[in-house]
Amino acid sequence: MRSRAVVIGQQQGVSPRCRFTVLGPPGLSCGDAALDLGAPQQQAVLMLLLARGGSFVRVGELVDGLWGYRAPATGEAVIRTYISRIRRVFSAHGLASAIRSQSGGYLLDSSLFMLDAAEFTRLVETARRERAGGDVPGAAGHLREALDLWTGTALAGVPGEAAERERSRLERLKLIATQELLRLRLELGEHAEVVAEVPLLIQLNRLEEPLYEIYLLALDRGGRRAEALEVYRMVYDLFGKELGLSPGPRLRAIHEKILRADAEDAFVPAPRPRVVAPPAGAALDRNVDSRFVGRDAERAAFAAMLDRERGEGLEVLFIRGQAGIGKSTLLRRYADDAAAAGRTVWHFHGLTTVELRERLERLAEEVTGTSARPVVLVDSFERHAELETWLRDTCLRALPAGSLVVVAGRTGPGVAWITDPAWSGAIVVRQLEALGAAESAALVEARGVDAGFVPSIVDFAAGHPLALSLAAEVGRSRSHTGQPSRCEAVRFVVDTVLETLLDDVPSPCHRWALHVCAHARYTTEDLLRVAVPDGDAAELFDWLRSRPYVETPGHGLDINGVLREALEAHLRWRDPVGYERMHRRIRHYVTNTLLRDATDPRAGAAVMRTIGHLRRRGGVTGRYVSAIGDPDVRTTRVTPADHDELVALARETHGEFTASSVRFWLRRRPDAFSVLRCADSNRLRAFMSWLTLREPTREELDADPVIAGVWQDVTRREMSPGAHFSVARHLICPAFETKPNPITDVFLARMMRGWLHEPGLALSYLVIANRQLWAPLMDYLDHYELSCSESIYPYAVFGHDWTADPPSRWQNQQLETELWAPRRPDLFVREPLGSASAM
Repeated sequence: MRSRAVVIGQQQGVSPRCRFTVLGPPGLSCGDAALDLGAPQQQAVLMLLLARGGSFVRVGELVDGLWGYRAPATGEAVIRTYISRIRRVFSAHGLASAIRSQSGGYLLDSSLFMLDAAEFTRLVETARRERAGGDVPGAAGHLREALDLWTGTALAGVPGEAAERERSRLERLKLIATQELLRLRLELGEHAEVVAEVPLLIQLNRLEEPLYEIYLLALDRGGRRAEALEVYRMVYDLFGKELGLSPGPRLRAIHEKILRADAEDAFVPAPRPRVVAPPAGAALDRNVDSRFVGRDAERAAFAAMLDRERGEGLEVLFIRGQAGIGKSTLLRRYADDAAAAGRTVWHFHGLTTVELRERLERLAEEVTGTSARPVVLVDSFERHAELETWLRDTCLRALPAGSLVVVAGRTGPGVAWITDPAWSGAIVVRQLEALGAAESAALVEARGVDAGFVPSIVDFAAGHPLALSLAAEVGRSRSHTGQPSRCEAVRFVVDTVLETLLDDVPSPCHRWALHVCAHARYTTEDLLRVAVPDGDAAELFDWLRSRPYVETPGHGLDINGVLREALEAHLRWRDPVGYERMHRRIRHYVTNTLLRDATDPRAGAAVMRTIGHLRRRGGVTGRYVSAIGDPDVRTTRVTPADHDELVALARETHGEFTASSVRFWLRRRPDAFSVLRCADSNRLRAFMSWLTLREPTREELDADPVIAGVWQDVTRREMSPGAHFSVARHLICPAFETKPNPITDVFLARMMRGWLHEPGLALSYLVIANRQLWAPLMDYLDHYELSCSESIYPYAVFGHDWTADPPSRWQNQQLETELWAPRRPDLFVREPLGSASAM
């Protein structure tokens, strides 16, 4: 929908008696009567006509706005049916002429209606004029009045691409107005109140920088500087991790102001640093220093080892990590640090195995019997595995006490090192991990890359120094004219990363196994058997497990970081048909075999993470699945002894209305409840109910208004004989009401198992308390919102018609988005985040 919606009904002298509401669930009232706008898709057609009020709208535009590229062949006929029904509703209230037909389209007479969105815009503009004139209290009052018009999410439950665009626009206007009001309240001295309210807004808008500006100002003005500084550190880490960016200039300025205030309060000023002019010819060293970032923990551990005095023996530090992770660069830094500490350094790199042995023998001869405490650095030791026994048992034992040896390779020490008592306490192993987002951005920026490329490069490289360096150099080159296209640049980086990180791949089946491991969240033998039908699943699993870049979490094998992204990008470009075929096989296995059998809480959470991972490219599912942690709970059936405890938990979490419905259904359908208790302490953590119904009794409808509202929706739809509908009636999870977590993963797995695998299911409904959080997921999953009884109970109810939209078609509707939506953001793109096209 277009922004024109905000001016409908603002004509001077017009006082229409009918009023549309779009700042919440859509509605139309004429006098004291509230009109029934019909099914969600019919409401979408009406809302599109409303947004284009006074302008002609072609039927094709209505079809596109409602269904987009998924429009059915009968789309135009359906649109005409909806228009006919809307006209009947209007005619009953004296509005027969509200919709006029023209050739191939329709026009809505907007002068007959008022619109709450127009009133909202008028009040906000009035507030801004008053603020400009210095009337802060008056401006704050009008902003409060404007925000009071909102009754929920804009156009709640209205499906379609056009409605989603208008919903996003209106919600953005609401957030901006909310921020303006918060700033005015700070001017009015309401610091404590703002501090109490902003965290919830931040929780719902984690990357909205102006909210953090307001929060820091409120904390600072309330005398809570230490908390403000801690919030800034959290924001810095969050933006670095999520966006690869530092906070903006306004937030940095607020932070610096708070720091200056702290400095002014200090009694002793910090001493000024002494500046020493560098020697001539040190330019290259300065250049190297400026481009080395991160690894603070590794350098600090090495410095501690340099300072440590050891009476006998020596220390051996193993630095392990996958190819390109920065081991060689770190060893060069170690060499500089050791030399600066006055130690003699022997740095072995780029040698053949024979050369390495000869030079180590020469080193041993030179230092034997001396008081020297050499630092020995051996790089790329995976190439010299045949020397390990000799190095451990002969060579290193000849070095004098106090020597420090660093061995870098893709794997750590063998079992013989660890089990040999002679080396007990002398071995330290450090795993070299990927760089953080802030460190990655610093590395790229240090190479002189155009700032427009930095977020994309950081996102693609996933903290891998080799990929960061390659992409940075290509990005720097592309800043000039006549350089390769973006696609060519991406392919160069991807191909180089794959060539560097992958060992020889024995066969095409092994290559497909790698792609499966990169695409899926967890890879097991069963998954390989399905996804690579031509291979030996057991042999492929063992081969993958032996690769240094494959991790082994509890639920299967996993490839993380840039190698995953490179394998994905390479296959999508090289073999899009094979990529889609692989995705379909994996998804079918996960949503059928795994989900069907995932009755254990841990298994359910793992399946949801896999589903979210498969949809990471497009859609919103991944945002609603927790990333880490296991649900340390067990599922139990409810017993009569549990009833009072469950009712009490429901009352504590959602109040008496919910508690009374839990009490009723526990007596009526105790088998519908699943209880989650701590595995160790047996403490009640959460519970849910899944009511399976054919035709509710009068007692059930009277006892539970939620079910009564659901039944009204059921009666408007067709349900074949013997079929039933199900309601996820209670989702009680008191510790995690506002964010995804392992327990909500279990709930989601249970609901999806019912949706996809429950025999005879015709319609399903979901009742949730935190509507604002979960509505985007419901919309993505094509669940419509019911408009029933919102004044009676504090919930939102979402439903899906599985007869009209069966599971197989429902899953395939999101297939193109899952597969081909652009990642955020694509490599070397200057456009805003999310606007890039797929490679």
